[in-house]
Amino acid sequence: MTNIKFNFKNPGITKGFQAFQILRFAAVFSAGILLSKGKVSIVDIGSYESLIFISGAFSFFWVTGILNSLLSTYSLDFNAGKKGIFYNTTVLLIALNTLLVLILMVLKNAIIGLLPEGSEQIFPLILVYMLLNNPSYLIEHIFLLKQKTKQLLIYGSTQLLYYLLLFSIPFFTEFDIYFCLYGLILLAFFKVLYLIFLIKKECEFSFNKAMIYQQLTIASPLIFSFLLAGSAEYIDGFIVSTHFGSDQFAIFRYGARELPLAVLLSSSLSAAFIPRLSTPSNLSFELNALKKESLKLMHLLFPITIILVFFSSYLYPIIFRPEFISSAAIFNTYLLLLISRVAFPQTIVLAHGRNKIILKIALIELFVNFTFSYLFMLQFGLIGIAFGTLMAYFIEKLILMFYVKKLYRINISQYLSTKAWCFYSLLLIVAYYISFRL
Repeated sequence: MTNIKFNFKNPGITKGFQAFQILRFAAVFSAGILLSKGKVSIVDIGSYESLIFISGAFSFFWVTGILNSLLSTYSLDFNAGKKGIFYNTTVLLIALNTLLVLILMVLKNAIIGLLPEGSEQIFPLILVYMLLNNPSYLIEHIFLLKQKTKQLLIYGSTQLLYYLLLFSIPFFTEFDIYFCLYGLILLAFFKVLYLIFLIKKECEFSFNKAMIYQQLTIASPLIFSFLLAGSAEYIDGFIVSTHFGSDQFAIFRYGARELPLAVLLSSSLSAAFIPRLSTPSNLSFELNALKKESLKLMHLLFPITIILVFFSSYLYPIIFRPEFISSAAIFNTYLLLLISRVAFPQTIVLAHGRNKIILKIALIELFVNFTFSYLFMLQFGLIGIAFGTLMAYFIEKLILMFYVKKLYRINISQYLSTKAWCFYSLLLIVAYYISFRL
């Protein structure tokens, strides 16, 4: 493989990709609100949530791993040329997705056991939804790599409008949840058709075994690292459930969440810069661009987070129930994760295809998370588990920063505005301390 020049002529695609992620989140969030406020029963809402949860839990790690490997390898000249990469990525996604669905069919009884009582009949719908929906995640990445901001925003806006229309019908009428579930499957079907149209338009239908093997080799460490990172949430839940009662488990779960805007904007910024940083000739320029975008995120997210730290204890009883006021302290602790979110050494590592180090660091993070969560729990109680998660995230970023400095001779100041980062981090920590004392 030889490197070829990959130049982003449209820097606005980064903001476009961030906007798309917000539109997708708004679609899912609005669906949840419409269901909770409408005429749908709690059991039916549980069926919808089960479809979303099961399909995501068994898919997020390997789909994300393959798509991230696509972003890092797009600027490489494969044997069949770059034009066939989307087609072969689709083949890989469909093959793994079909294998997953077959495995779930074999494990039918175990999967049904995870569903709420009365929701067993949605199992076939979950399989069909996964079969159609998982490959469609490639669509937004094609737009990203082809730098088509307008099409990306239209695609995201269309999904939002579809969700609003679909979930508004049972809100105003007596339609049951199956109307929405079939509507989601129909949307997934149309997305697959659109994906086929895009592939036919943007690349060649040229099967390349070497290209697929190369992508799978690059993606494998990422798949396992995302799986390990996702399992951290379940480890925390396991510690809570084995040492506290069910009421405390609910309090922890309602508090153990980050600011969604921070997660969406930071993850989409990282994804957008992976192909931009993969070209050595543009590295210095793109590092500076990443630094500027990261600074913009700080200016936006830190003030919002600091305000939330002070007012979360007032908001939680209003948004949820008065019993969940204790969740606010856990939520405030998770808000401190923003300090590590706005630093992007992992983006540089991913852009250079060093995915094995991501896997090794994920193993370290998992070990640190379990160890410190347990030790801090013994010392501080329920909130100590949140401290352990915080510690794991910070150690992960510090190791990545050290790795980038040692291997690529890239200083932190080249991709992060260190003065602003330290200033905002200190403000957030002080705000957290004050709110904790109050």
